[in-house]
Amino acid sequence: MSEVPLSSVDSGYALRRKQQMSFVTQLRAIGAQADLDLPRIAVIGNQSAGKSSLVEAISGISVPRDAGTCTRCPMECRLSSSSNAWQCQVSIRWEVNSGGFPCDEVREVAFGGVITQKSDVELILRRAQMAILNPTVETEHFVNMSVEEMKSASKKLAMLKFSKNVVCVDLSGPELTDLAFVDLPGIIQNAEAQTVKLVEDLVRSHIKGNCLILVTVPMSDDIENQKAFQIAKQEDPAGRRTIGVMTKPDTLTTGATKARGIWLDVIEGRLFSLQHGYYCTRQPDDDERTRGITSEQARTAEMDFFKKTAPWSTSKMQHQFGTRNLIANLSRLLSNIIGETLPILQNQVDDQLELCNSRLSSLPPAITTDPSSFVLSMITAFCSNVSLLVTGDSQNSELVQYNRQTYDAYKVAIRSTAPRFVPYANKNDATNAMKTAGADEFTETGSEAKQGGQIFLDDIRRHIESSLTRELPNNVPYSAKVALIRKMQTTWEHHSNTCLNAVQTRLEAVVTQLIHARFERYEVLKAKLTRLVLELLRAKHAETWKQVQFLLQCEGTPYTQNEHYLQEKKDKYMARYKDARAGKVAYREESAVKKIKVAVQEQKFGQASQPSSQSQSQLAANPNFFLNNANIFGARPVSQQAAATGPSSGPTSTATSPPPFAFTGRSSSTSAVSTAAPGFAGFGAAANTPGFGTPTGTPGFGAFGTPPTPPATSTPQAVPQPTSQKRPHAQMEPAERSQLENEVLALLARIGYTGATAEDLGKLVPPDVYEKEMDVMAEVRAYFHVAYKRLIDYIPLAIDHAFLFSFSASLQSHLITELVISSEDRCKLYLAEDPQVVHEREELLGRKKRLETVKKELDIFFRP
Repeated sequence: MSEVPLSSVDSGYALRRKQQMSFVTQLRAIGAQADLDLPRIAVIGNQSAGKSSLVEAISGISVPRDAGTCTRCPMECRLSSSSNAWQCQVSIRWEVNSGGFPCDEVREVAFGGVITQKSDVELILRRAQMAILNPTVETEHFVNMSVEEMKSASKKLAMLKFSKNVVCVDLSGPELTDLAFVDLPGIIQNAEAQTVKLVEDLVRSHIKGNCLILVTVPMSDDIENQKAFQIAKQEDPAGRRTIGVMTKPDTLTTGATKARGIWLDVIEGRLFSLQHGYYCTRQPDDDERTRGITSEQARTAEMDFFKKTAPWSTSKMQHQFGTRNLIANLSRLLSNIIGETLPILQNQVDDQLELCNSRLSSLPPAITTDPSSFVLSMITAFCSNVSLLVTGDSQNSELVQYNRQTYDAYKVAIRSTAPRFVPYANKNDATNAMKTAGADEFTETGSEAKQGGQIFLDDIRRHIESSLTRELPNNVPYSAKVALIRKMQTTWEHHSNTCLNAVQTRLEAVVTQLIHARFERYEVLKAKLTRLVLELLRAKHAETWKQVQFLLQCEGTPYTQNEHYLQEKKDKYMARYKDARAGKVAYREESAVKKIKVAVQEQKFGQASQPSSQSQSQLAANPNFFLNNANIFGARPVSQQAAATGPSSGPTSTATSPPPFAFTGRSSSTSAVSTAAPGFAGFGAAANTPGFGTPTGTPGFGAFGTPPTPPATSTPQAVPQPTSQKRPHAQMEPAERSQLENEVLALLARIGYTGATAEDLGKLVPPDVYEKEMDVMAEVRAYFHVAYKRLIDYIPLAIDHAFLFSFSASLQSHLITELVISSEDRCKLYLAEDPQVVHEREELLGRKKRLETVKKELDIFFRP
């Protein structure tokens, strides 16, 4: 039977092979196998499959043998041919820590000194394995431990069942071949499911990728029943990386002819074929080992067995029988794989380094400065960002823009609370007037009905009558006007609260988002910061709401010094009411275009105030102003305010009317005008009563040749409503009407009435039976504009200054005080990172260091 001789150290090929295998061993020693798929051979097999005997035959040393599972961690054997005397060095490669996680830096540490006697190796291997299974105990504790001490310690120590850390055995000597392989724990089946899976996972992790799988197959059992063979087939379905080693051929008895035939078919490739085929070895039995058989004697006995035993002696695959043939072939295959792999490792290292650096850049850097200073710098930067968001600039305009929209919506909401006065006696009168003017029928839309309906002159009359207490005849009680003003303010508090809440909700969302963006990696600090910020927000909200309520409370008492604007608005509305009563125009509260605009803005306010709510249309809905008109105007108020002083401004009274609203009881002669014809003297006024544009001493409207109107009686007479035949101007073309108005104004100017406008002509309409009611409507409507314009400025200003700016100004000092930044221990706690992030960063830094070392070694190895 032919036998392949061992490699010669003098061969150039052998020298190159030695260098390559030594270099791969060096790469494994620095942990390169964790990142690169290094070439290797792994020996696997079922428990009691003859795997230990095979390892001893290849390495030439004795390994621990015990009943049951003996190998509990990988053992890496690195053989090197040498002309020097045989020697051995055992080391431990720490790849994982005591928790089972990969080490930041793989370390290979010598375990004991150099061994020169083969008989000493087994005990050293036992000690090294025990050190690995007890990672919390110092390694030096096991270096000189005796067998008895190990047995005693194994009962006291809480040892691991298995470990991924590796016992490394470096062997060199003249009779060795350059070869390296990893002996893995035997596959077990009769144990706890968790232990079985642990071993299988360990085996699978080693035989993936660029690995030759040396699977031991005992001939004492069917090949299909062997778990190790099944695992090899699962990891290498095509059989390109698997080498089968049939063991225990001497267990087949002489009568097992069928079994011998099957195994012969296997080794000759007719069954369960593999690309690298099968080898058959025969190792010493227990008796031979007891007699102390040497390695050379064992190899001689092995070859004699195959020469003399059928059917092996007649097989055509003689080069695949015997351990020496197996070793030579393994050395050749491993050398070829290493030679093919090493040139491409440089590109793999570059790719791995690039990927590692990319992942590191995606993680936050580790903190290296003083914790208190670091926290302070982050808080300062955060507060600066908040200040920019609140004040706004070109890069931070989102919050300010949102608040502008909220304030615009608030303006629309307050504007929609204006009292909806209609200058007709009732709804039927309004409908008839609209038809006469050629307009559509006077009807309420759905939104108008929802607002509470229009307020007609009869409603105002009933309200005045129900408010009378001790007033003089024909005098409108001051309390009646105040009640109307306060009623229109009923929903102002709701709209103001909605506006403030919308601003707070938005600010809270923006600041919370900023906290998550800036402090995401610091869970403790983020949680603490969020709570403190929300506390400050709530406190500032409460302070601001008190100021808003104060401003609203001030509006409850009618007051203004803007008398000119108030009078101007009153005159404007009085003229509009009179024009409508005279049939000049069909009275509309607002144009269709304006209503559409307001509706759109109301809807926008509903969305802006509380963007996260499902339905917020009620925020911008017009208030139910004067809901149940009959109840408001038909019943006397529970509490009456003091009656306003001054004579009545009835339609036929000769006395001058008091200034609009008797504020604080004072009167103003400069604003006193005739209620019968605001701005003019004449219709229904005493001849000596001065009016708009009337020269001193000019009697009433006598300039047009009309005698003055006699004094009014106590009961006003209704003015008959003109019919469509009596109102030709209602059908007049706009151009013609404008021409006539200009002519009239020119005539008035010629006789001294300068400064009159077309709107002033409405004041010439004769006194109306509802003159007093229209005066109340016009005055209340005018005051609404005064109060409305104040409110839509003051409430947003209060929110800006008392809430937004105050929050921004107080934030940094509040956080520094509450976080106790001066305490270094607290800051360390705040900066505690997510353990997963810390672990990932440390793992990546360790990998980067290994890869950089590997790259350096590769550059040296391939240097010319």
